[in-house]
Amino acid sequence: MSRGDTGVVEDQLPEHSLTDGVVTLRPLATNDAPAWLAGEDEEQRRWFEAPRPSQLSDVEQFITDCQESWRTMGNHRHWGIWSLDPDVLVGGVDLRALGNDEVNLSYLVFPGQRRRGFALRATHLVLEYAGTTMSAQTVIIKMLSGNEYSRNLALALGALYVGDEPSDGGATFHVLRLRLHDTPREE
Repeated sequence: MSRGDTGVVEDQLPEHSLTDGVVTLRPLATNDAPAWLAGEDEEQRRWFEAPRPSQLSDVEQFITDCQESWRTMGNHRHWGIWSLDPDVLVGGVDLRALGNDEVNLSYLVFPGQRRRGFALRATHLVLEYAGTTMSAQTVIIKMLSGNEYSRNLALALGALYVGDEPSDGGATFHVLRLRLHDTPREE
């Protein structure tokens, strides 16, 4: 089944899709779990402090939890990132409402697809969504010390470094903040 046959798979949520004509963002469906799992690598586990490689059941549970948040319009919005040429899952982008008009932004791109501009395109789409649909004014981006690609993307978005804080795994997060009205727009 192609990704576009959204009426066939019960757990796909096409009404939440976003696109810029080069990438499409859409909530993951359970049949995306094998492709998501195949995209995991050591770099991803390191920057997200994963204690072990994921299992298919972990990914399926993550997708189920994300779908429930979409259905209830909860505080977590997660999209898979698809390249349109070729039509392939290249990563994901995530918003979590923090309260006080703030959202946390995270993003990842799978090996072989990195440093091709997919994360930048995806983040521009979700930042627009955060401001219009989630009424967010401020975006918080946290990355572990040493994650220069993530830091460079946050800086390209216009985020400013505001300090460090401990991560859940005992390392140090660099925290950047972006006021949505300050986000550079692609022309």
